[in-house]
Formats: sequence, structure tokens, C-alpha cells
Amino acid sequence: MSPEERRQAIIAATLPVLLERGPEISTREIARAAGVAEGTIFRAFETKHDLIHATIHAALSPDAALAELAALPTDQSLSDRVAAVLDVLVANTARTRALFATLFGSRDGGPPPHPGKPPGHPNDARLRILAGAGEALAPYTDQLRISPAAAARILSALAFTASFGTAQPELDDSHRLADLVLRGIAEGNQ
Repeated sequence: MSPEERRQAIIAATLPVLLERGPEISTREIARAAGVAEGTIFRAFETKHDLIHATIHAALSPDAALAELAALPTDQSLSDRVAAVLDVLVANTARTRALFATLFGSRDGGPPPHPGKPPGHPNDARLRILAGAGEALAPYTDQLRISPAAAARILSALAFTASFGTAQPELDDSHRLADLVLRGIAEGNQ
């Protein structure tokens, strides 16, 4: 495994532990989750804080969600495509919300201080996700009343709401929510 692959594997293993325990996790817990010796962490990262910040940046990166959107099957019906886009958007939003809740709801008030600013503008990830969702809907332009970009914004807003979990079946199931989006809230042919 290359050093960069090892770094990425450690980051991937750190995220669930970070979400569960917060930034006060120990390097021993991280090493156990990653299946590596504790010293391996410090060959990949200078400090635990560097690892936590790398994990936060990776978790907030839109790259995984964009890859999921790009990999959606090309033979989906519009309804299935909307449901799949909602699934990706809800999962991405829920992960981001959980990360912020863990970090800023923690006992010490947030992540450890780190020199430098994260790359990019805070809005960049959101705009990239919106663009990716719009691109996922673009093949269905002739079936939409609005542009794919506008549809992506609406689905993003619904995904935000759905990421809270509502205990209302029609809002917690992406296929039912897609049906509501595509056919409206009126019963029958109103």
C-alpha cells in the first residue's frame, strides 16, 4: 500500500470513530479501527489533530457524492433517477450534519485548532453537489418542467429536510418523496 493509500485508509477508518466519539478520540481507538499499529498513524500524519482535520476535510468533500451521482445507471426512469439523486443528497447532508453536530456539540466546543484554512470556499462543496445533481438530471430535461439545475436545487432542499428523519413515511422514503416531487401533493388528477 502506498503512503497516500495508507493515509486515505486511516482517514476512512477515523470518520466513524470521530462521529461516534468526537474529537477527543484517542490514537489507540483510531489505530484499532484502522487495523494498524498506533505508530503507523504518526508515520502518515504529524499529529492527531492533523489526522482529525484531514478526516473532516475528506468527510466534507463532495467527491464521493459526485462519484455516486455520476455512476447512476443510465437506464433509470425519471422517478427512479429522482429517488437515486435524493438518496445521494440525503446521505451527504446527513453525514455533514452528523459531523458538525459531533464536532460543535462536543465538550470542548469544536475541533482542535489547526493552522491554515481549509481549501476552497465553504460554498464550493455545496455548489459542486448541486452541479452534480443537475448533471444527473440533465438526460431527463425533456421530461422536466424546469431546468435540471432548478430541479437539483429543489431536491437539495428536500434532501436537507429529509436528512432530519421525520417519522412521516412519505418523507422518509426516497421513492415516495420522488413521487411527491414529480406528481405533487394533490390526490388524483386535480
